[in-house]
Amino acid sequence: MQFFLQWLLMASVQAAAAISPGPAFVVAVRSAMAYDRRTGIFTAFGLGLGVAVHVLVVLCGLAVLLQHYTFVFDVIRYAGAAYLIYIGGKAILLTKRRDKAAPGDAIPDVPQAREMISGRKALSVGFFTNLLNPKAVVFFTAVFTQFIGPGTPVSVMMLYGLTSVVIEIAWFSGVAVVLTDRRIKERFLGIVHWVERTCGGLMIGLGVKLAFSR
Repeated sequence: MQFFLQWLLMASVQAAAAISPGPAFVVAVRSAMAYDRRTGIFTAFGLGLGVAVHVLVVLCGLAVLLQHYTFVFDVIRYAGAAYLIYIGGKAILLTKRRDKAAPGDAIPDVPQAREMISGRKALSVGFFTNLLNPKAVVFFTAVFTQFIGPGTPVSVMMLYGLTSVVIEIAWFSGVAVVLTDRRIKERFLGIVHWVERTCGGLMIGLGVKLAFSR
């Protein structure tokens, strides 16, 4: 019973972190609103894979190594910042190109009219968004040290790690399903390009913040 309560508490902390706004949330919203449900779900799985890498890093003790070699942490941080700024700027530029290409009163954000991206591309966007966020390592280190000790069985550590990955995928898949509902999609159809531009701006802002954070 005590183990179950500990697992439930750990899962609650992970869920709260997944729900909170951040680069992963912005990328997930953009994928669902700008493209389709399939793209959004592939992005969610990519985000989950990124979490899986961070979990492995922490559980294998490599997080301690990163803390001693701060330059590695800084390299990851700057790479993550550059990646967020890149995909944010790309999102804004794509909407401007579609606006110019849309004839007359045509809506440039009709799904059939926009260029779709492959599942592999969506997966990689989600993966690198989480992978290149070094603060995730700090977060998982802080969380797992509260629940994992020297005598914790490997099976329990694997369960904690798997729980974190499943929560990430489940939450952002849910976001994709909700935002691609036909009624919601039709209601926001005319402003999808503004949503995408806003997400692009947020990603650039988050990238700049990550670059200058300590």
